[in-house]
Amino acid sequence: MKITIHRGTNQIGGCITEICSKGGTKILIDLGRNLPSETNEPDEYDDPTALSALLEGVSAVVYTHNHSDHAGFFAEIPEHIPQYMGAMGREVMQNSLEEQLNTAQRAGRTQRAEELMGAIARLGEFRTYATARTFRIGDIAITPYFVSHSAADSHMLLVECDSKRALHTGDFRNHGFTGKGLTPTLARIGQVDALIIEGTTLSREDSATKSEFQIQQDMLAQMERYKNIFVVCSSTNFDRLAGLYQDTQQIFGRPFVCDKYQKRQLDTLRKYSGKHSWYYNVRNALPMSLNAKSLHKNMFERGFTMVVRNNANFRKWIGFIKEHIDLAETLCIYSQYLGYLEKQPSLREFVDSLGCKVEYIHTSGHASPEAIEEVCRTLNPRSAIIPMHKDATSDFHTLNLPDELKAKIIAADTAQLGIPI
Repeated sequence: MKITIHRGTNQIGGCITEICSKGGTKILIDLGRNLPSETNEPDEYDDPTALSALLEGVSAVVYTHNHSDHAGFFAEIPEHIPQYMGAMGREVMQNSLEEQLNTAQRAGRTQRAEELMGAIARLGEFRTYATARTFRIGDIAITPYFVSHSAADSHMLLVECDSKRALHTGDFRNHGFTGKGLTPTLARIGQVDALIIEGTTLSREDSATKSEFQIQQDMLAQMERYKNIFVVCSSTNFDRLAGLYQDTQQIFGRPFVCDKYQKRQLDTLRKYSGKHSWYYNVRNALPMSLNAKSLHKNMFERGFTMVVRNNANFRKWIGFIKEHIDLAETLCIYSQYLGYLEKQPSLREFVDSLGCKVEYIHTSGHASPEAIEEVCRTLNPRSAIIPMHKDATSDFHTLNLPDELKAKIIAADTAQLGIPI
């Protein structure tokens, strides 16, 4: 087995890992676009020649989850190369692409609409995998294991070939609603030869990581204090949305309001996850419309929780709502990465346009240093710990690990050249 990290050892996002067997089977785990930069530099793999060279000899691409920094190049991959993702993750991605297509068509952006139709068609060709069910690509066996992350249907991938075992963690955490499953999952996987593991939070100066349960309690406290709540958060961060919904159910008569796209995503959550836990069984999310007179009456009398997005519809709706509410009784909960407000001026303008107090309530979708340490200690890799999804300043040697494990941490330049296991 040979492992090569093409991208991700010195940056967060844009992840690409290659694993080759002695028999010549080559797979990629994730093929993500770089996260947006302040300089808007093009991605190196936007060059078809560079992407073609990367994909030469590749038998399949397997995605840990559907965030664009892990799956952003899926539409550019030739049809003869199969792609794999969890079924729920694929549907969430399709919902998003179809919403973008509708927006492009309404705006008359023909070229963009054609690109999106091609992407939707390519997504429809994906093969899906299921947690704890092994599938094979050539002489490589892959077993996905569900893991908590801010993206739905995220998985760790156990890759086995040549009598070796490597675990790719993808993005994970143990402080989400399903995070308690991490420890038993690691016990089920057992010892591995190589561990490819994310280190996103190592460069952050955050204090102790809050759990999603703590975030839910913080949001409920604000709902009890304020009559009207606007929430700025990702439309696919289902732990956060489920927590908001369940909080809202505790305030008698208060509606949970969204738009049709968010409602569709929540229906997907209920379809796949609601059967496993009542917590994700979001049944009564109400789509906003200027014609929904009975909804307006309920909102203005009893208050509301409204998940908002920075688009023309919400700007129109919010302008209407503000004419009928007291802004002193209104709060905006900003519940996503704080840096977006600095990097996206239009988002800052949108939040300011709400005209009310703003409270930051958020927790990371990524593993805390303590969770990273737990994975390293529990799996106790025989040969290598390969850090990725981390910036260049992050050093795994600062983790509280025994010396014998620290000795197995692979340097970035070595991982980029390829590591025989």
